[in-house]
Amino acid sequence: MNKIELLKELNSFLTNNYNIILIDGPWGSGKTYLLNEFISSKEVENIKFYYVSLHGLKSIDDINTRIYTQCDKTNSINSLVPSVINPFNEKYDTKKVLSFALKNKSYKPDKIVILDDFERYYNSDYDAFLSYLNTLIIAGCKIIVVSNLNDFGSGELFAFKRYKEKLFDRIYKAELFSLNVIENKFGKYKDYLTETVITKVKSNYRIIDKIVYYLDELEDELKEEKVTIDSKKMADFIYYLTTFMVAYYASDRLYLNKVCDRISPTEQEEVNKHLTQDDDRLEVNLICIEHINFKGEKPTYKDDYYLFLGLYKSYLFKKNDELIEYLKKYFIA
Repeated sequence: MNKIELLKELNSFLTNNYNIILIDGPWGSGKTYLLNEFISSKEVENIKFYYVSLHGLKSIDDINTRIYTQCDKTNSINSLVPSVINPFNEKYDTKKVLSFALKNKSYKPDKIVILDDFERYYNSDYDAFLSYLNTLIIAGCKIIVVSNLNDFGSGELFAFKRYKEKLFDRIYKAELFSLNVIENKFGKYKDYLTETVITKVKSNYRIIDKIVYYLDELEDELKEEKVTIDSKKMADFIYYLTTFMVAYYASDRLYLNKVCDRISPTEQEEVNKHLTQDDDRLEVNLICIEHINFKGEKPTYKDDYYLFLGLYKSYLFKKNDELIEYLKKYFIA
């Protein structure tokens, strides 16, 4: 479901007979960005929103405490607030309770609770979780749960599948790729985007932020060295940087894939000379392998394993010597 379709569903959620929905999509795909746009829209300006990341939380008391602190910011909370305590500090209205329990469309909610990072909630007691969500519902809430179900382990996923029918009135699969969002995030670098780079980043918008932050930082470093990357070669450099970032942060397949082309023993030996830790040597090797085995269109510069070595040392250790040396050789006007 694309952004426009999902925003439409979120707006209809305010008046339809669903009480709890789940939005499922990959990490970094823009789900939270979309929810922020939804919250900011005029259609929902009379609704109060309560946002909780479940990342690292271990119990429903943890969740209740997070919501409670948003409702009552005047009091400092030094301990867990038990889930039996209503975080909204209001008396239950029997008519309201029945309206929500029976999914009566005529009664609009005045609160929406957003529970993000569901896959990082360290508790699979779904009976307790469902019971708590019901207490929120009878307090006049609707609930949006946000998750990346692909991050569940096999045991967690088995338990979740047994309960998902009880937990959620509706599940939406988010497919939020948007060329406009990608171009906006790349900002002044958008003119250098290629189809290859777009393909690499379209499932993880957070990687784009890391690329842009580093480009800005590198630009300042290069100015001090009185070095400027040739504008005609900037697209190639952004390809290499994107490949580096995606391989370093988001690629798991290379750790599992034994059948792939690798850098030569001579190149590997040269990389090893510049790194002291075995883990660093392995990571640079894997980043190079990601480039070598990419099936789409890509630039191929001589000894480009050395460029990945330079990016690695520059990004992780703030040591720019190898990178600047390579840039002067191949990327400077």
